[in-house]
Amino acid sequence: MTDTPTQSPSGSEWDLLALHLQQLRLEAGEPSYGEIARRVALRRLEAGLGEHEARVARTTVYDVFRTGRARVNLELVREIVGVLGGHDADVDQWVAQCRHPVDVLPPAPAAQPTPAAQPAPASTSEATSSPAAPPGLRLAMALAGLCVVVNLVGRVVVDVLQLPIFLDMIGTAVAAIALGPWYGVGVGLSSNLAGTAISGPDSIPFALVNMAGALVWGYGVRRFAMGRTLLRFMGLNVLVAVACTLVAIPVLVLLYGGGVGHSQDFVTATFVEMTGLLEVAVGLSNMVVSLGDKIISGFVALVACSTLPLALRRRTPLVLVSPQLGGSDA
Repeated sequence: MTDTPTQSPSGSEWDLLALHLQQLRLEAGEPSYGEIARRVALRRLEAGLGEHEARVARTTVYDVFRTGRARVNLELVREIVGVLGGHDADVDQWVAQCRHPVDVLPPAPAAQPTPAAQPAPASTSEATSSPAAPPGLRLAMALAGLCVVVNLVGRVVVDVLQLPIFLDMIGTAVAAIALGPWYGVGVGLSSNLAGTAISGPDSIPFALVNMAGALVWGYGVRRFAMGRTLLRFMGLNVLVAVACTLVAIPVLVLLYGGGVGHSQDFVTATFVEMTGLLEVAVGLSNMVVSLGDKIISGFVALVACSTLPLALRRRTPLVLVSPQLGGSDA
């Protein structure tokens, strides 16, 4: 678990900047402060600085994200925002908000009481109610909900057409890549829980497979830059297939005796005849089906991510989405 900067009790004019940076780090897959320092140093080296000048301490990076600061190094802030997928325009906007906080206050209510009679709030809970979710969060949650629907539609299509693939993780891939690995986990879990309406309780144990795929896709793209080129992205989809198969084997063997009525069962029967070992047959058949499924799902997600609104796709280090970010944070 990564550590999180603490909130200063006194606060400062730069607290809003720190909170924006914390949100950007979260959207970038929550890389460690040491990893951010490494990326900044690498970008400085590529800019021609010497090794000593390029080096930046983890604690220095950590302090940038901490609230309660009396002053900040805006040049370092810009470097950090750059390696996290942001832009100088973001920093300029955040600095302006810090220096002119009145500009970011919530709008006044539509109906104002008259000066002669301004009643107190009806209740303490009404007066202290939390503000509505920011537009970025609402957009992310809307996308996550749509991704759940995409997973369920894919499952129905496979069941109706009896296809030899799964197609129940396209939405998981989109959420994990565009929003982050843990959004993908949430989409995967929600999809399998909702999938009980289609395939009954058999859907629930396979949530582990969906969640494993989300983590590999999300961290593969956001932390290990495996989406920078088509070749690396192909390799990432293969890794997802391997991870999903490793999780699926014990579920299929221990809970369902090797099959659940999917077209994969015919492939499993063939491998059983060849090897005589159920566990090996299940693993081989699942890998064959999963490779095709995850490659298809991954590249469909790649195209889908390229069509998302700029607010969702600009911080995704993925080919066809943000090639302008280059490889400095790889």
